[in-house]
Amino acid sequence: MLAIRTFIDESKIESYKDEFTATNCIFVPGFLSGSVLDNILKKLRDTTFETKFETESSQKFGKVLFVPLQNPVIFTFHLLLNNRDLFSVLEEITGCAEIGNFMGRIHRSLGGEDHAIDWHADTSDNRLLAMTLCLGTDQYTGGKLQLREADSEHIIREFGQLNAGDAILFKISPGLKHRLTIVETGCRTVGVGWFRSEPDFNTFALSYLKPHQSHV
Repeated sequence: MLAIRTFIDESKIESYKDEFTATNCIFVPGFLSGSVLDNILKKLRDTTFETKFETESSQKFGKVLFVPLQNPVIFTFHLLLNNRDLFSVLEEITGCAEIGNFMGRIHRSLGGEDHAIDWHADTSDNRLLAMTLCLGTDQYTGGKLQLREADSEHIIREFGQLNAGDAILFKISPGLKHRLTIVETGCRTVGVGWFRSEPDFNTFALSYLKPHQSHV
């Protein structure tokens, strides 16, 4: 039975533990569903995306579209994922340190626009786990999320076309890297973000979530 407050089928926790131990990653089909998912998809249909370049040390390593951070759908996204019950389940599955908050954004990648993100590790900003959540119903080719060890060319996991509501969660570590291959055709829309150790939940709620609740 789906646990509404965690978005994870708790009967599958042991299998998710095994999956994470083997690959540093879990695939959670139907992480979001029903009216919760429909509400976000509806909002995104009327949302204007802007070009975003991914940079590190002033060097560009990717290009996508993104929803401006002041858009109300971003606050909805954060309210859903800043969920202490979910944090506890993820800590149990992954064995990570205590999660304090979730911080993310919403990306879109289009075929023919050279939308892709090169290999990177995301190890800054107290990040413990990363998430990619499909928030679109369009078909696409390319646009594969790939994970590998930092010192190897061997691909540990690879995910192409996802269904709306499916989620991928994976470990953040200097020994692991991930990338988004170029989207060849179609449109890929995802929520991405990080479960972080700091700031703690109460501090994050006071500084980010509560001031914006009236916009949701």
